[in-house]
Amino acid sequence: MPKCKVLALLLCESWLKDEDRKVTLHGVFDRIIKPRSAKTHKPFFVYYKIVVEIPCKVSLRVNYPQRPAEFGWHNRFKAFHSHDSFSEPGPVQSLWPLTTVIFQQPGKYAIELIQEDGPQLLSLASTVVVVDQEVE
Repeated sequence: MPKCKVLALLLCESWLKDEDRKVTLHGVFDRIIKPRSAKTHKPFFVYYKIVVEIPCKVSLRVNYPQRPAEFGWHNRFKAFHSHDSFSEPGPVQSLWPLTTVIFQQPGKYAIELIQEDGPQLLSLASTVVVVDQEVE
């Protein structure tokens, strides 16, 4: 059972947070053009906003397109990004930094917000990012 409600899950190039805790996202996207040079990687951010109903821990998972589904989800995702734990009910927003190095080949990648509940993992929300190869 979900312990929080997801209000937003977005990818952006940069962000600003003011003294009133308002977050401004810049360059919201759902498509990445991967440079031909393997040495060129761009940072980006995963923004999420949730309403915590009861204490919970959330993590990030990136599902890769090149791994066949018949091997199960354990073989289709990279690793969990660091997690955030929340003990107080109410709205929360946060950002996680990532880099385009995680996208090793063109395709559709799913970025998921996961609720960790001991050994149980529950997908709360996901967004798809399409990765294309740069053309000469």
